[in-house]
Amino acid sequence: MKKRSGRIGYARRRRWPGFAHLIVAAMLLAGCAYSLVSGDHVNSSQAEKIEAGLPTLRQLQFKQPVPLVVKTRDEAEAMIEADMMRDYTDSQLQVEGIVGALLGLYPSQMDLKAETLKLLRSQVAGFYDAHEKTMVLVKGGADLGFWNATSQFLIQRDLVGEMLLAHELTHALQDQNFGLEKSLDAVKDNDDRALALKAVAEGDATLAGFAYAMGRMDNDISNRLIGGLKGMPQSLAAESPGTPEGLSVPLLFQYSEGVRFVAEAYRRGGWSAVDALYQRPPESTHQILHPGIFFEDRAHTPRIALSGYEQIMHGWRKVDDSTYGELLLRVILERNLGKQSSEIAIASRWTADRMIVLQQSRGLNVIWMLTFTDKQTASHFAVVYATLLDRLLGGASAHRIDYRANAALVIIGEGANYFDQLAPAIWNASTIETASTSTQIAVPPTPDEQ
Repeated sequence: MKKRSGRIGYARRRRWPGFAHLIVAAMLLAGCAYSLVSGDHVNSSQAEKIEAGLPTLRQLQFKQPVPLVVKTRDEAEAMIEADMMRDYTDSQLQVEGIVGALLGLYPSQMDLKAETLKLLRSQVAGFYDAHEKTMVLVKGGADLGFWNATSQFLIQRDLVGEMLLAHELTHALQDQNFGLEKSLDAVKDNDDRALALKAVAEGDATLAGFAYAMGRMDNDISNRLIGGLKGMPQSLAAESPGTPEGLSVPLLFQYSEGVRFVAEAYRRGGWSAVDALYQRPPESTHQILHPGIFFEDRAHTPRIALSGYEQIMHGWRKVDDSTYGELLLRVILERNLGKQSSEIAIASRWTADRMIVLQQSRGLNVIWMLTFTDKQTASHFAVVYATLLDRLLGGASAHRIDYRANAALVIIGEGANYFDQLAPAIWNASTIETASTSTQIAVPPTPDEQ
């Protein structure tokens, strides 16, 4: 599905992770109404003070002013819903919800659109609109949002509004100085990569906003913020109870892990090192979760090109092409095996994945190839995930898993019924990049196929 670039903040991307981005951008100004909004008017002098002081701290300059406007809650919610629906139809959202449920990411029968909008409506208090280049504040938006509850543990209440407006104005600096929307557009066919870049943007903005409120930036400030963010899951659970992990985890990841990652860049080279992240951004959530891979190993994240299914699945239409990444693989394992399961460690050995979703009439077929650090992990994943799918899907949806070398192949849907024909065709035609080069290598055949 071809998607347009985002309208609200850096929020709207493709498929399910895009919803998490939208939520984050929508909730960040919770609490600003303490002193910035009075009725239908903005306290211009205070807003101008923050806009004037932030560039000195963040060491970036605004290239143009950022107007502030006030909207009612209904107006803001309508903007967000309309914006989301410019890129999605109801049927597309339904398909993506079903696929997530088949894989174990979402609960069965979850209404993805309804759950997303429910979370948005419980949190929205303001956002930076990168299309109109304006900051939208929501009338009566004080005390909303899990970030507001978390931030009050970090700084005194009367500074929360300053912190969060500085956060969103940092997004404006990113927009004006780095062309972040274009960068996100360039990775729109890789949701995991887009989520990693979004974590950089949110980590940068959160760190800059907190530092502005504290009046300085140094490593002690970043360490204090990292410690304070540990309470975010509890705050979100209290603000929006029952939120599916497939939505909440990517949302929280952009703050908690994004701040850790950006703070590591700052520790190594100050704000100029943070700026450099936009020129050479991380390629996966794996690199965000394991910063040494990015900052020291400088390893390339492999890419998988799935092929070989086209003739066998003739008549099926490709409706999605995506990458889940380590983060969402971990969510799947945690949701279905329990957060204390030793099998969760499989996710940390992820190196690449690619997923194709095919549709024929109302039927869906999912083809998912993943690679891991070694053959043992791939074979272990195949066993663990097969057991997971047996319990999750039973006989309701056909499913099969195979592995070769360090790669695993998952097929869910009708294709699993002729797996013995489809799987070899996919193995033989698909390619996987090596981690250190861009050279593609074919997945090795089994001895019987040589």
